[in-house]
Amino acid sequence: MNKPGRGMETKERKSSWQVKIGSALATLALVVSAVLCLSVVMQVTTSGYVQFAGYSLFRVVTGSMEPTLPVGSLLVCRKTPIEEIKEDEIVCFRSKDPLIYGKIVTHRVVSVQTGGDGNILLETKGDANLSADGEFVTAANLIGRVNHYAKDGNIMASAVNVLSDKVGFLILILFPTLLIAGFILRSCMMSMQRDIVRLQQEKAQELSRANLYTQDEYAAMLDRIRSEILDEMKQGVGANDETANGNSKTE
Repeated sequence: MNKPGRGMETKERKSSWQVKIGSALATLALVVSAVLCLSVVMQVTTSGYVQFAGYSLFRVVTGSMEPTLPVGSLLVCRKTPIEEIKEDEIVCFRSKDPLIYGKIVTHRVVSVQTGGDGNILLETKGDANLSADGEFVTAANLIGRVNHYAKDGNIMASAVNVLSDKVGFLILILFPTLLIAGFILRSCMMSMQRDIVRLQQEKAQELSRANLYTQDEYAAMLDRIRSEILDEMKQGVGANDETANGNSKTE
C-alpha cells in the first residue's frame, strides 16, 4: 500500500516534468520565431523581398499585366536559372529602367536573345503595355519565374494582403513571440514559487524536529547522559585499581 506522501511526491515530480517539457518547447518555439524574424528582416533589408527554399511571394501593385494579373494578385516566384526561361513565361526581375531602377517588376518574356558576349538576354513586356521594356533582363537582375498566381479575392491572396501590412506583421510575428515569451516567464515564475514552497517546507520540518524536546527535557536528557558517563568512568577506574592491586601481590 502506497503512502500518501509518496503519492504526492510522484504527482509533484510528474507535474515538474510536464512544466519542464512545456518550457523547453516554448523556448524552442521562441528561438525559431526569433530566427525567422531575423531572417525576414535581413532579407528585406538586403534584397527587398523574402525568399525561402528558392521561393518568394510578391503582390502585384500595378496594372501592367492586366487582365492576366490584376492589381492585388499574389505571385509565387521560383528562383530559376536564366537558361531555363522560355518565351511567353512570366518572370520577376529588378528593373534597370532609370525611372524605376531597382524596383521589382513582373512582366512576360516576349523573346529570348543572345548578346554579343554570349550571355542570354530576355526581352519583356507587360500584357497591358503597348511596347516592350526598354532594358533587357539578364542573369544579374533576374529573380525567377512565376510558377503560380492567385488573383485578388482568392483566400490565399487576401491573407497575404492582410499579413503584408503592419497589423498583419504584428499578428503573424510579434503577437506569437510575445505570447511565447509570456508563457516562458510564467513557467519561470511557477518554478520559483515551487522552489520557495519547498524551502519553506524543509525549514518547517527542521524546526519541527528541533522542537521535539522542551528545554527542561533537553536539560534532563543531558543530566542523564552526564550521569551515565560518570558511572562508566568510575567503574573503569575501579577495575583498573583492582588489576593494579592484583599485580602487586604476584611474585
